[in-house]
Amino acid sequence: MGKWSCSLAFALALWAVVGCAQAAGTRADVRKQVEASMLLQGTLDIDEAGGVTGYQLKQADALPKAMLDFVDRRIRMWRFEPVQVDGKIVRARAPMLLRLVAQRADENYLLRIAGASFGNVEKEDESARPRGKLRPPEYPGAANAAGVGGTVYVVARIGPDGVVQDAVAEQVNLRAVGTVREMEMYRAMLADSALAAARRWRFDYPTRGEDAQLPFLSVRVPVEFVHWHQGQEEPGKWYAYVPGPRQRAPWLSQDSEWADGDALAAGGVYPVGKGPKLLTPLGDS
Repeated sequence: MGKWSCSLAFALALWAVVGCAQAAGTRADVRKQVEASMLLQGTLDIDEAGGVTGYQLKQADALPKAMLDFVDRRIRMWRFEPVQVDGKIVRARAPMLLRLVAQRADENYLLRIAGASFGNVEKEDESARPRGKLRPPEYPGAANAAGVGGTVYVVARIGPDGVVQDAVAEQVNLRAVGTVREMEMYRAMLADSALAAARRWRFDYPTRGEDAQLPFLSVRVPVEFVHWHQGQEEPGKWYAYVPGPRQRAPWLSQDSEWADGDALAAGGVYPVGKGPKLLTPLGDS
């Protein structure tokens, strides 16, 4: 975790997004949990031994050099389980998503890489894919009227027939502030609506590869509820939110299959357990 005496530009950007969240309520106990987050997209190059040989970030210009150096040091310390394709260990280039989080601490900001996800390096027909466009959920009226937006991180279990057998809201992050009870109510409201939609989704099961023989597969889908006065989350921009508690889908293992489930871009469908497996911590610990 890095400590920063931020530049004026970054400080203004951070307080601008935090201020948007505080406008929805002034509950001091919840307000302390507000985080400013930025999602970064890129690719990661991994050698046969699992070391990082290079990477690219599409939104590098959105960060000052000191923060880029912070991210660079941590990425280059990562080690992965060697990537295998068709039973052979290979060099690989994988899609990468990073979630940076900044929190104010006195006169400084604490910056950390709070999550990372690494995409599939195999062919498309070796993983589950949506059957057409996934139908979005209904925006709960009470949440909409109260100006409450947020993101529900759904993990869905898919059977060989493409039907969603089960779905769980792993985390619900809200872009609003209220009492603890109000936050619990709105999280449940958004989660229920997202899960109702998820159970109606349909997928095409893989036709080749090891996954084609499995009894079920899992995908993650971030579902955004965007109120009219808020913008949809875009990579390379800071957004303020209150992170919700996390829960694990009962069918997932307790390793990287459920870690870092919020380092995902809206509008995507992400196969669980398909990308390179990170063996080292994201940050300093």
